[in-house]
Amino acid sequence: MDDAVDNHATLVREQPDGSDDHQELLPGTVLNGRFIIEHLLGRGGMGAVYRARDQRKEEAGDRHPWVALKVLSRRFRDDARMAVALQREARKAQELAHPNIATVYDFDRDGDVVYLTMAELDGQPLDQLIAANPSGLSRAQALPIISGLCQGLAYAHARGIIHADFKPANIFVTQSGEVRILDFGIARAVPVIHDGSMPDSVNPAGETHFYAGDLSALTPSYAALETFAGEESYPADDVYALAIVCYQVLTGRHPFDSMPAPEAARRRLRPRPVRGLRRHEWRSIKRGLAFERNGRPRDAAAFLRAFKGTSRLQVAAGIAVAAGLLVLGWEGYKEWDHRSRLAPAIAFDQLAQEKRRQIEHLLDESIVLRYENDRTTALARYREAYALHPRNRWVTDEMEEVLQEMSAAVLDLPTDTVAIRELLAQVEQVMATDAFLASREELLELRQALRRALD
Repeated sequence: MDDAVDNHATLVREQPDGSDDHQELLPGTVLNGRFIIEHLLGRGGMGAVYRARDQRKEEAGDRHPWVALKVLSRRFRDDARMAVALQREARKAQELAHPNIATVYDFDRDGDVVYLTMAELDGQPLDQLIAANPSGLSRAQALPIISGLCQGLAYAHARGIIHADFKPANIFVTQSGEVRILDFGIARAVPVIHDGSMPDSVNPAGETHFYAGDLSALTPSYAALETFAGEESYPADDVYALAIVCYQVLTGRHPFDSMPAPEAARRRLRPRPVRGLRRHEWRSIKRGLAFERNGRPRDAAAFLRAFKGTSRLQVAAGIAVAAGLLVLGWEGYKEWDHRSRLAPAIAFDQLAQEKRRQIEHLLDESIVLRYENDRTTALARYREAYALHPRNRWVTDEMEEVLQEMSAAVLDLPTDTVAIRELLAQVEQVMATDAFLASREELLELRQALRRALD
């Protein structure tokens, strides 16, 4: 261990600004006698991300021994409370198994270097992609990114986990165009400010700002108004940052010129509409940018539903399909829900790489299908993914979200009473055949919505 620490000490280069917080681990640096640094992937206010080689994986014969290694800023190292809080948040992040969230393996330290190990990242941070496209990404490029960001955040929000520092620098875009969200809860592990003070200056690059004396952390140009007031964090605070990031992806610029929410609210700034968006898409982003929490969608799932929208014509066309979806979906879901109470026999990270990629591809395809309101095909893709990895929690969770989306869509049904009666008959038939299904909240809500539509 001492040799590893000494090796690390000789392979650290201070950055030109002279700051103790901005040091770079050189290629060849070894942490804990295990992780060999290869090169820097990206840097943010809370630390830097490197590509590293895991010698333990190599010893086990793994042909893909690389990991992403996030080295946290050195200002984290001197506060014992900080280490405990970070370890707690890292443990929560380990529970987030979703294709749009970077998989966290472990939290550790080597001497004065505090770091997280994550699944390998191959691509570039979103802030670099935005900088390379100053007029914004094309709609074809932007929509999958936006959908992936919403899906990842929604998954975390459903489990009571708030990001608290959502911004482009904490998002990674892989070479295949998939997104990975990093640093869940790390900023929230830092004690929040209580005096409502503003930073002396705003870094237009969107770096995390630390308040001297209390180790508080936030990124001023992405933090919600309530965060500056020291209020308890809610998913709607992440939605404010999410809406800003969506705006940047589409336009290449910050909706309030990187101005912190308190100042933007004081000046009563309003974002310029984004060209090329459908009305409901722009409306959802505009709502997400509301300065007051009660004006925003309550969480990322609500934001995504609003962004996708569901026209009456789409609902009417989908009613007949929905009946088949119920039979197909609930028959498979009945078995899934019982099984999913148990952990998978093999952890996802232990599956063969080709199988993992297959599952991730199916899940990514499902996201696009759901965006296009083709829930029937999306459901079929989820079932394929489940067959590849039985009892996979995020597959069953996504399945439940599809059913919830269907229930929500029914609330806006047109006045086609014949189609509604047909769908209601299908629902009641399914509920009558199985007592377990009859008790499912989503199905009960769907039946109630259909009955109300006929009143």
